[in-house]
Amino acid sequence: PNGRVETLLSIGDPDGSTLDAQGHLVTTASVLRAIIQVAPDGQYKLLASSYQGKKFNSPNDIIVGPDGAFYFTDPTLDLVKGEKQETPFQGVYRLGKDGSVRLLTHDLVQPNGLAFSPDGKRLYIDDTEKKEIRVYDVAANEELKNGRLFGKEEGDDGVPDGMRVDTQGNVYVTGPQGIWVWDPAGKRIGTILVPESPANLNWGDADYQTLYITGKTSVYRLRAKAHGFVPW
Repeated sequence: PNGRVETLLSIGDPDGSTLDAQGHLVTTASVLRAIIQVAPDGQYKLLASSYQGKKFNSPNDIIVGPDGAFYFTDPTLDLVKGEKQETPFQGVYRLGKDGSVRLLTHDLVQPNGLAFSPDGKRLYIDDTEKKEIRVYDVAANEELKNGRLFGKEEGDDGVPDGMRVDTQGNVYVTGPQGIWVWDPAGKRIGTILVPESPANLNWGDADYQTLYITGKTSVYRLRAKAHGFVPW
């Protein structure tokens, strides 16, 4: 409101972020190799930093699921130089309200952005290295089943990274030239062109009809005809 930009917390290379039920910022911290909760005064609390006693690689993106748990990806894309990869795969995890960490899948090369379908029955995850978007059916116990290819991006100016869905179930993924959009059946609708290669995006404003997009050097605001899906 005052037009000023202030630093809330400086921890080195934070990436994906979301809000918990109390409105706290929860973010992936690549340098800390952890998931942290950030208070309004900038103080942070470590929520998770390992799986089965081994450090995460470099947690990348995070969302809230229909069950209220956090779901996040852990590629090696931002593994701190000189530090050892302890977990021998790049996984997708569920962080429960009780602090428990469960591995959901490790069949992607470099898992990155992720998003649930509006009904919570499917989970989309993109693989930055293979430039693919995969989709999984979500079982009653939150296990992922029937992983399969949903879409693939082509082009050199960008890779699949951030991901969101709208209320109709269309999937928006940042990639070459802008934001690639697929319908729920996996049919490519088109690309929303962005002046520079985008990294992430989110729905905002009171009506959730505005896309906020982060690029390499800028942040963009785009009014859309679609309504963004409001997380649980």
